[in-house]
Amino acid sequence: MDRRKFCQTTAGIVTTSLTDRAAVSAEKPVPFAALRPRDESGHGFVLYSDCCSGKPGTASAKNLQSVNDMVARIQPQPEFIAFPGDAVSGYTKDYAELRRQWDYWLGTEMKWVRERKLPLFQSTSNHNTYDAGSETVFREVHADLPQNGPAGQQGLAYWLRRGNLLYVSTHQPDRRMLIDHAWLDRVLTDNADADFKFVTGHYPVFPVNGYMGWPQWCFPPDQRRPFWDLLVEHEVDAYLASHIIAFDVQIHDNVPQILSGGAGTVYGPDGSMPGRSESLHAVQMAVDEQGLRYQVHDPTGRVREQLSWPFELPLVDQWQPVTDQSAGSLLGPIDLSHELVAFRIRGMRSRPERGGSDQTLLCGVDSSEGVEPLWIGLDGDSGRLVVRIVPLSGHGWQVWKGPRVTAETPLDVQIAFHPGMGPGGVLIRADEGAAWSTLESTSSKGCESLRRPRRWAVGHGQSGPGDRSFSGDSLRVTMARQTVEVGSIP
Repeated sequence: MDRRKFCQTTAGIVTTSLTDRAAVSAEKPVPFAALRPRDESGHGFVLYSDCCSGKPGTASAKNLQSVNDMVARIQPQPEFIAFPGDAVSGYTKDYAELRRQWDYWLGTEMKWVRERKLPLFQSTSNHNTYDAGSETVFREVHADLPQNGPAGQQGLAYWLRRGNLLYVSTHQPDRRMLIDHAWLDRVLTDNADADFKFVTGHYPVFPVNGYMGWPQWCFPPDQRRPFWDLLVEHEVDAYLASHIIAFDVQIHDNVPQILSGGAGTVYGPDGSMPGRSESLHAVQMAVDEQGLRYQVHDPTGRVREQLSWPFELPLVDQWQPVTDQSAGSLLGPIDLSHELVAFRIRGMRSRPERGGSDQTLLCGVDSSEGVEPLWIGLDGDSGRLVVRIVPLSGHGWQVWKGPRVTAETPLDVQIAFHPGMGPGGVLIRADEGAAWSTLESTSSKGCESLRRPRRWAVGHGQSGPGDRSFSGDSLRVTMARQTVEVGSIP
């Protein structure tokens, strides 16, 4: 299979073929509308990153040009560009060569940005700041960035205000998350009056697309909570990252982690990297009093994904009951590729037998799939709440892991499925007042291409009572649903 034509994706992005890219470049540039804030207090900007360019004539340079051409067509232009790292190829001890890469990137590839007086906020990263010499070069070529980082990190980490918006860039060089938490806490505290707050860094805090190895691909586990708790405490609107060649969004304690690595980095002879290649893209973002929105654009300007966060659901006492009848659970067909669906599941789990079997709470039924396209239940070995989805018909289950459910205690959780968020769109919260968080998974797809369940079953699998049945008491399921815009799903 040609990976330039098809690959597993995060939230439905596919790799653009080289032929398509050439066609895009040949088209006459046509401006397209910016994603604008919905009130005067808001801001609009563009997020893109990871091109590893700075060398003329390379595939990465051509890719970056196609993304730049698209971003340049946005009218009116964004307030600024967030670029969290890996601008140039780097990784050389020849620092004169590294300066040449930066000179070409800033003076030629991104010249249009300077000519339009469009602020560009660069972050440190593994390709750009991998030793003391490369950090010196980074400071020299980005002398215009604020010099207000913590001790020893001036010119590497920084923060700035744009009216009521705070932008903080942390220092994350090669496989090191050198974040001064005291400095970050102080910056966020001193700027508590900012209506909107964004923190950036090169590495994702939480693993993306199954790339769980740390510190190569994400924060080490012991560094995640101390950093993220600061973002939650100070009500940061989002953490912006890159590094993985993908687009991905997750929610943790109501704070989004938004990752964009589509500015042009090439891996492999055909420009792909197995398991994580996705299309070239840039992300328009708008924030206002109503929340955060984004649109993911491919080089043609086409919207591939979009999201409005936070999403709203009816009060739980207005959710519809989902009941199980002798012929199976009867519920109108739900199109999980275009509907946000949330379930509230309540019950009392009995004490399981050692080595017990899985227990079904709710599942979608489609016998032609072989297994349930969507299954929510309790794992027989671990006692954890798990969600199993067939993201692509015929390809089997992917698993999302939730908390352990203690025996003989009440179970009351809400699980939401958002088709516009890829694997990050399988979320859980304890109750109406609690924060949403993405369930843990190694999948690179979510429910955006899920086969529509033909019917639903409560408390047992698709074969009927006795098939992985729930062994507890008082199982009740209610549901809310609403149509959402999710962009183009191939």
